[in-house]
Amino acid sequence: MVLITKLEPLTMNSFEIGELSELDLYDIQGVLLLSKGKPITTKIHELLLQRKLYTLQYDLENSHPPNEERRFPSSEYRFIVGYVRKVFESVCLFSSTRLIDSFAIVDKIINELEGNSRVYIDFNEFRNFDNYTYIHSVNVALLATLVGLKMGFSGQKLRTLSMGAMFHDLGKSSLPLEILNKPSGLNREEFTIIKKHPEMGEEMLKYSNISKEILSIVRHHHERWNGEGYPDGLRQRAITTNAQIVAVADVFDALVADRPYRKGLPPYHALEIIVAGSGKDFDQEIVHCFEQCLILYPQGSIVTLNTGEMGTVVGIHYNYPSRPLIRIFFDKNGKFVNEELICDLLKDLTRFVQSVSFNHVT
Repeated sequence: MVLITKLEPLTMNSFEIGELSELDLYDIQGVLLLSKGKPITTKIHELLLQRKLYTLQYDLENSHPPNEERRFPSSEYRFIVGYVRKVFESVCLFSSTRLIDSFAIVDKIINELEGNSRVYIDFNEFRNFDNYTYIHSVNVALLATLVGLKMGFSGQKLRTLSMGAMFHDLGKSSLPLEILNKPSGLNREEFTIIKKHPEMGEEMLKYSNISKEILSIVRHHHERWNGEGYPDGLRQRAITTNAQIVAVADVFDALVADRPYRKGLPPYHALEIIVAGSGKDFDQEIVHCFEQCLILYPQGSIVTLNTGEMGTVVGIHYNYPSRPLIRIFFDKNGKFVNEELICDLLKDLTRFVQSVSFNHVT
């Protein structure tokens, strides 16, 4: 648990242009202005000069500061998406050279996530309708790898999971674009065609020295715990653990994505749907691990509660990501709260996050 004691005032005298910030910098409302480790540019320096600055002080005797969280690097993310796009757009079979290259990409993902599971993924930062399948494939690989790490996977076992997750939708590369990008819901005939992609993906990969474990992920990521999935109607332990992990990650990312025919759900709402499917669509243990891997509300996020109060996230319970600690700075009537008021949503179950926005200076 994290316990915030107060906002400690600072001065700009100790900050120079070009340096990296040694602290998380907040304004009087508790809004994160600049994250620790971010460079102080001329523009940011000028902005900070206009504000009274604070940092958070923690009660270290009874608790610990929030684990540092960071975004998955944008440059690495774009590179991986570009690679996945090349694979999907290639008309040739999956060659042995492509297999080696793909494991190198998987190793990039694992190296970024291993040792720091507190990685925030902005699921829609680079997403648009044209690149949906590629972005989705990378997001599912990231999420599945995080779950694998949480479950103690390592070495080739983790690489297998990551690889299968990255190419779970490869079969969609053979489907008509007018169906994949249709601006409205699919009719029964079109959905029947879409449901062929797991088998098509397996067919595209099975002559390339790829392991049976990876092929199983590609074929079975739409199977469901209760046997109502496809293509084989497998139930419970008949579905490999890897395929079950990818199934959860696949549904979650699909829910948060904007599609031509609907707006994506907020991540916390998507997680509620995943949790509701625990024991029916998904294995309960995997859902629990998945829930622990998510950062729904990065520190510094501005949130509005169901009470109408507004505040900023100042702490996270990593076992209960939907119940963060909120520093309230506007009450339900929109009046600024002068005294420090920290609301722990894990203790106060009458409050919950109604909406969220991210207000970081970058």
